[in-house]
Amino acid sequence: MSELSREDLLGIVRDVWEQRDPVPEHLVPAMQAAAAMAATDLDVELMELVERSTELAGARGSTAYTLRFVHDDTDLLLRVAVDGDRSRVDGWVVPPEPMTVRALPGELPAPYAAVVTESGRFELTDLPLGLLRLRLEPHDTTRPAFATPTFEI
Repeated sequence: MSELSREDLLGIVRDVWEQRDPVPEHLVPAMQAAAAMAATDLDVELMELVERSTELAGARGSTAYTLRFVHDDTDLLLRVAVDGDRSRVDGWVVPPEPMTVRALPGELPAPYAAVVTESGRFELTDLPLGLLRLRLEPHDTTRPAFATPTFEI
């Protein structure tokens, strides 16, 4: 019985790895989109994800979960609901502050925007599934804009 060369052995390992644990098809484009979004938002400060809850998953036949982000003294609570190939984000900014919230889905331009009400509430509807980032732009021009890290719907 002949011994395998190092290259032959590595080739067998590579073939088995590619057959049994292939790279997910969406992974490379998703990471490229995340890197592109990160590169375009170098001038904004990022919020920190502090909580994710899936308690509402499966309610009424759709998927829903909540995310909570913080930045300094501002809290952002999101309820993300997915129904088919579209999604909806209901949000609350605490403390309430006049600002515009823009959804930046993947590499698409940002046609999705909402103004925060006096109670701190906003909603973004008919969003596509995939990677998403929210950019919060305070109407007080002395305050800088800030954004959530990219998350996937």
